Amino acid sequence: MSNIEINLDFSDFSLQATLLDNAIATKLAEILPVTVVLQQWGDEVYGSIGKDLGEANPVPQIPPGGIAYTNNGDYLCIFFGQTPAWPVEYIGQIKDDSWKRLLKQPAFNSVTVSAR
Repeated sequence: MSNIEINLDFSDFSLQATLLDNAIATKLAEILPVTVVLQQWGDEVYGSIGKDLGEANPVPQIPPGGIAYTNNGDYLCIFFGQTPAWPVEYIGQIKDDSWKRLLKQPAFNSVTVSAR
């Protein structure tokens, strides 16, 4: 499978991203669209997708703008500066430096992830 282009719709704004070519990203792509109620922890937002996508290759670091998944809570995570609390699956990347918009927003309650 090649990389899949996705849209992250935060209601007030949207960001474009690409899912990576790996097993967990493929499993996420198969259940899109999905809306995730978000919680914020430092420079990370996360929320449960309500489905266990498994575990393949968790890593301890995610670059800013990185999209990750962990089956510890079935969380989809979007990182914009935070280091993961535990290793997570790196499954996607927000395009360019547009992730910096997340630093400027006071709060966001949810994100709808859909294929473009």
